[in-house]
Amino acid sequence: MKNTKFQAVIMAGAMAASALSSVSVFAEQTTSEVETESVVESVSDESTEGKFVLEYPEDMQELGYTDPIVLDEVPERVVSLSAAPVLALYELGVNLVGIPNSMVVTWPDDLKESTETVSFSVMSPDDFDYESVVDLEPDLVLLAYNGADTAGKTLESLGIPVYYLYAGHTVPYESIVGQTNALIDAFAVDEESKEAGEKIQARFEALDKNVEAAKEAFEGKSVMVLQSSGDAHYIQTENGTLGSMAKMIGLENVYTNDQSSMVQLDYEQALDYDPDIVMCVGAEDAEGHKALMETAFAQNPDYWNSIPAIAEGRVLYLPVSYVSTAGINVVDCINELIGTVADFYGIEVETISVDEDASEEETSEAVSEDAEEFTSEAETK
Repeated sequence: MKNTKFQAVIMAGAMAASALSSVSVFAEQTTSEVETESVVESVSDESTEGKFVLEYPEDMQELGYTDPIVLDEVPERVVSLSAAPVLALYELGVNLVGIPNSMVVTWPDDLKESTETVSFSVMSPDDFDYESVVDLEPDLVLLAYNGADTAGKTLESLGIPVYYLYAGHTVPYESIVGQTNALIDAFAVDEESKEAGEKIQARFEALDKNVEAAKEAFEGKSVMVLQSSGDAHYIQTENGTLGSMAKMIGLENVYTNDQSSMVQLDYEQALDYDPDIVMCVGAEDAEGHKALMETAFAQNPDYWNSIPAIAEGRVLYLPVSYVSTAGINVVDCINELIGTVADFYGIEVETISVDEDASEEETSEAVSEDAEEFTSEAETK
């Protein structure tokens, strides 16, 4: 029965173009292709008064996604094939009927209970069960833009509006803010959702202030970001997920490469680095990754102990949430990173709480004698 339904939807998709004149998305197609294959047409000349309008943020417009999604009503059934917008949509009270699995974020229990999990990977968009999405009868699907030419085109041809996202392993903080604000502008339609949107934006504003305080406190301190998987070790640049967060809070990366976010560790070159601290991250929680890396260090002590920060234990082990960004959870990650680095150095950093019910300033300070000893040692360098 499912196959029959799926085929029927495909046939209906070609006939639905005129009925979906309220939808607009970007696709790299010729004029003739748009006329024959796409159910999407531009609404740039249409009045959007009283309609649902979901604009694209600046970075997506620079990629060519200039026309907003325009629908007659606020979508009542939304599927996100990217983890990036899920938490923001959830907090805004959007009815999510389909979400992806995430190794980075644990979804709230009530969300997991009320929605279906859709298996989708942008790394292999051709291997995608479109029928599972169609069966959810979505009014709107959100998808990372690098899946536009595969999954995106197919979903559009079935008459399903698709909104594209700047999403993936490494997404700049500014892009997350811009994307989230676009979602708030579109979905904050009543008092409750508007209040939720204001709380999200207040967390961004508090983080901006915390980052400025961290930059001042951590000025002149350097870091090497080591990402590992089994016996393979990589070094993140300032463009990597954790590397960009470290840069954001004022730490200087000892390795620079404008062309990449992460490269395989050059063992010989790494001996020339002299970071104040090493941040280690992988696909485990912090304690699990610490155990794996300490085993790796012990298996080749002559090499790893040639890097002073590792030999002297100036290493921070961070969980998998620092491997890949997933929307507004980045606020918590960066704030936690500020506190972790401050504690390690024994430095006081005045920060503003981003908890929903708190607005008072609090101080992050060191709690261990080891951190205090290291701070004194580092200051003498």
